[in-house]
Amino acid sequence: MATSNISDTFRKAEKTDIERIWQIIGQAKAQMQRLGSQQWDESYPAIEHIHQDIQDGNGYVICREDRVVAYGVISFDGEPVYKEIEGKWSNDLPYVIVHRLAIADEMKRQGMAKQFMLQAEEVSRKKGVYNFRVDTKYDNTYMLRLIDTLGFRYCGEVYYRNNSARKAFEKTIRPHSHPIGISGYTIREATLMDAVPIFEAIDKDREDLRIWLPFVDSLKSAVDEERFLQSVLAVPYEQRDPVYILEQGETICGLAGFHFSDAPNHRTEIGYWLLPAYRGKGIITHAVRYLCQWAVCKRNINRIQIRCAVENHPSNAIPKRLGFTLEGTERDGELLVSGEYVDTNVYSILKKEVESWNRKSN
Repeated sequence: MATSNISDTFRKAEKTDIERIWQIIGQAKAQMQRLGSQQWDESYPAIEHIHQDIQDGNGYVICREDRVVAYGVISFDGEPVYKEIEGKWSNDLPYVIVHRLAIADEMKRQGMAKQFMLQAEEVSRKKGVYNFRVDTKYDNTYMLRLIDTLGFRYCGEVYYRNNSARKAFEKTIRPHSHPIGISGYTIREATLMDAVPIFEAIDKDREDLRIWLPFVDSLKSAVDEERFLQSVLAVPYEQRDPVYILEQGETICGLAGFHFSDAPNHRTEIGYWLLPAYRGKGIITHAVRYLCQWAVCKRNINRIQIRCAVENHPSNAIPKRLGFTLEGTERDGELLVSGEYVDTNVYSILKKEVESWNRKSN
């Protein structure tokens, strides 16, 4: 993975890197000793830790001109001492952690540590993990400045070997936004931090949205939305039915996403809603097109389904516009908040039909 400097390369560490990594670790220990920091000592990290990091696939390096200049551990295995924090984490979702970060002496004060941390965020995004946690000693002023620069929030204290206290921090990694084909509008996966703005967006137009969306009446606070998002994000990324936010800038326009996925049969369903002020612009059409292509490309989905209440004409227009096939109508397919059962149309599109979109556009 290339970084912002074309001469730098970020990659997993290999056994052949160990001698150079150990040299960098030694430089870091010497610097800590000069500064009076007790972050590391003679027994930690040991070279056995480096061997284990690489064996586990958790060791990463940054190379400049093919020479290792930074090393660190990027792990999703969890840190046992974090379970006993004196303070509070914001949630119990999976998280990424960086340990044993060390920079070669000749690369100090050149932003290499920040570069490594940002690369760790990229690794985490690809796994669909949006929690980032770190800890450091009270006397590690450089790391404390870096943590502050990167937007981490202090959560409390954790204790390692010899009852050593560390300050613990966390941040939410924001998923990348992707254009949907309409200027100014993007789509990205929702995180737990989006619970409040999503709830506020729904609450503002509750009366309009509740007509066709039965879940709206059960959404009574941002805590309810947070519980829903937590249930989604707790699922490993490969099995997750992601929820996506549609945005204009950083303003929420609506949501779209997957549900009822059936991995063995390579099938899924897409649902969506849009706030009244943004309707009639083609936003949902473009968003669903994006999600269909994502599902086919990233998840090897063969069949994508959309269900719409028969009388919800704007919703039905989306699959029709995209070339979905109307397969039939479910009698009394959905119960609205009005207490009325309504028939629902069932539309589908297949992988080969989604793939034909690109061929036609070319």
